[in-house]
Amino acid sequence: MASKAISCAWAVDIEAISLGRPVLVACAVLAMLVGGCAGGKVTRIANEAAFQKIVVNSDKPVLVDFYKGGCATCIPLDSIMDQLVDEYRGRAVVAKFETMTAFFGVPSQEIKHRHDIVFYPTAILFVSGREKKRWIIRYSIDSYRKALDQHVQPADMQTAEAGDEFFR
Repeated sequence: MASKAISCAWAVDIEAISLGRPVLVACAVLAMLVGGCAGGKVTRIANEAAFQKIVVNSDKPVLVDFYKGGCATCIPLDSIMDQLVDEYRGRAVVAKFETMTAFFGVPSQEIKHRHDIVFYPTAILFVSGREKKRWIIRYSIDSYRKALDQHVQPADMQTAEAGDEFFR
């Protein structure tokens, strides 16, 4: 985790120095202190093929955080997404997709444009591969829970069903 934080802060720091923006240097330090620019427990989506497999073809709801590498406003969402991974394990997928790198590269123009990602972070809940809910620069864990709860099986029901399989 420390190496991820350092590499993330390093990317922002290099950008800050090259662009002469001292605010970005402060963001780099903040990124390093809070654990980097991407949560450690979430499923990473690296490309279009992975997006198809993880999001579009999923039999579970998928909450995707579309973020920009080195984005200071994206950092607060990391801990929320990590917490949701723990709370919805086995019932939903929580994922991240870097739609723009710290150096303004775009890993997948297709995904960015198809889902109209303009502001960071943007979180979208997909069910059966279709968008059900969108949040733009929102950090309310209760709002994410409320939307997920509409599309997932309650945790106690999942445990009961798993126990039923034991007795079959």
